[in-house]
Amino acid sequence: MESTPPEEVYVDEFDPKEHQGCYIFTPDGEEDRPTKRRKTKGKQRAAEKTAIVEEKCPFPVLLDGKETESTLRLRYRTYCKLWEAQEKRTKAILDSFNSKTLDDVSAFVKDATPEKYEGKIPTALVLAGPNIASHELLFQQLAQRIRNQDKTGPVVALASKDATNLKTTLRKLIRDATQQDEGVDDEEEDIIRKSTKLLNYDLQILQTWCESHEGQKVTIAIQDSEAFDSNILSDLISLFSSYLDRIPFVLLVGIATSVEIFHDKLPKSTIRLMRGNKFDVERAEECLAQIFNDSMTSDKAVLRLGATVCDFLLERYRDHTQSIQAFVAALKYAYMSHFYANPLSIILGFIDNADGLGEVLSAEHVEAVRNVPSFRRYVEGKMAAKEVGEVRKLLTDDNYVRRTVAEKILESRNYGIELGQALAFLEIGRSCTLIQNKTPRYELYAKALSGELQTSPSVRDFLMSLKRMNSTTLLNLLEKVMQEVQAPAITEPLRPLQEKIKKLVEEAEASGGKKNLISEFDTTNNTLRGTAVSKKVRLGEQKSSLTKQDTEYSALVQQVYTISESYLTTNFNSSQHGLQNVLLHEILFYDLRSPHSAVFAPRPRSTIERGLSQPQDYLACSCCTSADGEEVGIRGTQPPTSIIYQLYLESGALINIYDLWSAFYSVIAGDEEDFDVPTAQALFYKSLAEMRFLGFVKHTKKKTDHIAKLAWKGI
Repeated sequence: MESTPPEEVYVDEFDPKEHQGCYIFTPDGEEDRPTKRRKTKGKQRAAEKTAIVEEKCPFPVLLDGKETESTLRLRYRTYCKLWEAQEKRTKAILDSFNSKTLDDVSAFVKDATPEKYEGKIPTALVLAGPNIASHELLFQQLAQRIRNQDKTGPVVALASKDATNLKTTLRKLIRDATQQDEGVDDEEEDIIRKSTKLLNYDLQILQTWCESHEGQKVTIAIQDSEAFDSNILSDLISLFSSYLDRIPFVLLVGIATSVEIFHDKLPKSTIRLMRGNKFDVERAEECLAQIFNDSMTSDKAVLRLGATVCDFLLERYRDHTQSIQAFVAALKYAYMSHFYANPLSIILGFIDNADGLGEVLSAEHVEAVRNVPSFRRYVEGKMAAKEVGEVRKLLTDDNYVRRTVAEKILESRNYGIELGQALAFLEIGRSCTLIQNKTPRYELYAKALSGELQTSPSVRDFLMSLKRMNSTTLLNLLEKVMQEVQAPAITEPLRPLQEKIKKLVEEAEASGGKKNLISEFDTTNNTLRGTAVSKKVRLGEQKSSLTKQDTEYSALVQQVYTISESYLTTNFNSSQHGLQNVLLHEILFYDLRSPHSAVFAPRPRSTIERGLSQPQDYLACSCCTSADGEEVGIRGTQPPTSIIYQLYLESGALINIYDLWSAFYSVIAGDEEDFDVPTAQALFYKSLAEMRFLGFVKHTKKKTDHIAKLAWKGI
């Protein structure tokens, strides 16, 4: 057979072995071989435990270094305590989410056998919805339920990124299925060892494993069926069908579109090999609403998000991530950021019981309280009310400030609780009306904090619909309010009206009249056309057709409308009841957007370019900074990669490596004539490899001794 010359293949990828051709230098005065260490496992473990106990608090010392060690640790313990409670509630919501789907799919997998489905593959079509980010959580819950609780057998999750070809998919399937069992004895290992002569993508390996694990089913979960290659998926299903008498396969197929589209994707011959049921899944927005309501508007929440951060997180959820886990991670980061940088956050540890708060607050804490903007507005309000004595105590008496903080912090927390109850009342009211746009509570939360909700169409449309409700709808609304809203300001005045409406309905039914009372404000049967005179005539005819119970019901509806309008106006009025008027709201509400935007929506390119072009901004060293603060240009004291990058900016599209090396050596050597050339070469090769790793340069075929420029600063 003739041998063909090998073709020159160029692979433009990062080679991790490039850096291996570097020099190693040992500083003078150090031994080449380290001293031998005795193996002391017991002592080492004891030392590790002691180190964990005596580990320093990860939070920094605040108040210009005057914060004591006790308050520093108290701040960290408060953060751990509050977030642990919030995380526990969030985990409970996530575990309960899709509980019905989990129960149904779990029961399906338990009862699934090829005989029951006429020799076809038992298949569960999980209609998970268009939110792809929520599919991962759902299939994780399914895998944990089937594997750990039901102990039905191994669960292998296959994603489209893992199924580049059939061999790779089978290799992953066999590896994941056979490695999930932890209780394999020696005899079972001998049985599995017999299959080592087989190829690692041969399903006979899995067949041998199933023979040693009788009663175990192999559940294959395909998360994103739409992204799967149809040919690979069809071949997989055909293989599963051929091995079904030896390997008890069960398929879980995640569908984001519809069953019809899934059927159109596969050949009919493949569809005939499957038999099963379809299962609907709750929407991810409902899970987000539950987590948000628990962490922001419930009475259990202690730290809440401000309007700016809330808008940023919800915008990022809608437009980018659509992931519940990402939202929970951002919420945890908000907790951490608040306690990390706010020395007054220790007050949140005494939110339920203020005993001992005065002893914890030092003079520096009191001074920090006086510098809070809400405290300043509080003092200015006292000054406007001519309470001069009160103002003098607040500005000069530290003990009086401590007592004021202990008294007012609970009132400030009640603002968040009352606002959450008002939002719950508005959400319930809008859900009982015919309003098409059902805005969730988390969409209204930021508007309520910023004062935009009072004049928004959400409140206005609800109040107008409230006056037109019939007795059945209004009683349903009042019943939900009594069950879900724990605000005496709205429930106590509405409860007697609810009883009167029930009594009117019973009287109407007893007299043989209609069971559903209508209000005189109900104009659903009226047309929009007509003159002013005709409208007055129709209105008069409508009022004359009302029964006695309808007239009394209309008066009660007007009272419900008045109470509801007053309640919503009081809680959503920004001038009287807004967040800015709440004392010490900076402690209870976290509203700094910049840390979140820098972490969850970073701009790495500008940061890298600045770090390489101006390293003195990050290193803060005197050798790279001029005395007058101006730009210093290229200096030999700068990091080698920074020198290469600044020379790179001055070059064209193709860079001669020798010219770049000459310029680099002249900069790094400076005035030293006997600068070590091998050291400079090692630094040059290392910096050039880092530039290629960052994506600034690549090799080119145009000229062998040149590299190509890939990025220009600011473009």
